[in-house]
Amino acid sequence: MTDNGKKKIAVLFSGGTDSTYAAWSQIPEYDEIRLITFLRHGLRKPGNPLEAVKRLREAFTEKEIVYEQVDYEDIYQKLNPAKEKSDVQQEVLNQKITPLWENPHGNVDGQEKYDLNKERLFMANECLQCKIAMHIAAIRYCKERNIANICDGSNTEQLDDGSQLEPVKELAQSIFNRYGINYFSPVFNVPPEERGRALFEAGITEHADHKRLDKTHQIPSWQIQCTVPSSVLWTVCIFPWLVYDGESCNDYIEMCYNYYHAEMEKGLKIMGLEP
Repeated sequence: MTDNGKKKIAVLFSGGTDSTYAAWSQIPEYDEIRLITFLRHGLRKPGNPLEAVKRLREAFTEKEIVYEQVDYEDIYQKLNPAKEKSDVQQEVLNQKITPLWENPHGNVDGQEKYDLNKERLFMANECLQCKIAMHIAAIRYCKERNIANICDGSNTEQLDDGSQLEPVKELAQSIFNRYGINYFSPVFNVPPEERGRALFEAGITEHADHKRLDKTHQIPSWQIQCTVPSSVLWTVCIFPWLVYDGESCNDYIEMCYNYYHAEMEKGLKIMGLEP
């Protein structure tokens, strides 16, 4: 879609090197680039991405680069099973649910107990649930603004975020396509070292290893910060309990795919978003 002949794209933009690389790689191809930071309760330091926005604008002075922050808490709250998640989290913290690798694939305490705990633990998948709400918000945003292209900084390094698994990404693309939106991830098959080097050589960052320095707090962060406690609990504790060998990883991929599919369809219907 274009307005008055302008080719437009939206970028899911956190300000980190992955989404900054995604934006940097696509800006030359479009007339209007909308960098969108989606916000909800628990995402803090919303001013952090402004430095990356400034650097991109300085590098592409001839381009129309718009920056927006969009709240999607309304969608998140309508979709997520708050009590069920809370119950599982409390059981984990109180050690009423133990790591699944203590009962590997039901070999110790039986398959029934293993399956039950696996399914319950998965319901605490904060990162995937947050991203589903964000994707619905992105569809709403693009529909309201007549935008036909959107990209993000998804990569192969973040398995705990189930939306970044390749089968789930392909499913997401098919759902976005139903709404006439081309969703893609230009970072996905680019090695992290190449991303860092490209941004450094382009003068966007001051360090080829910007991401590592950011993560180790050696330079000021450009990225919005997730401080949601359940997200920390999921990434640091629950996720390693679910995915600990090849069989478990395959189970996890299937669970993410099925959950993403069901929740996206449900959420789009709840929000009244028709193709």
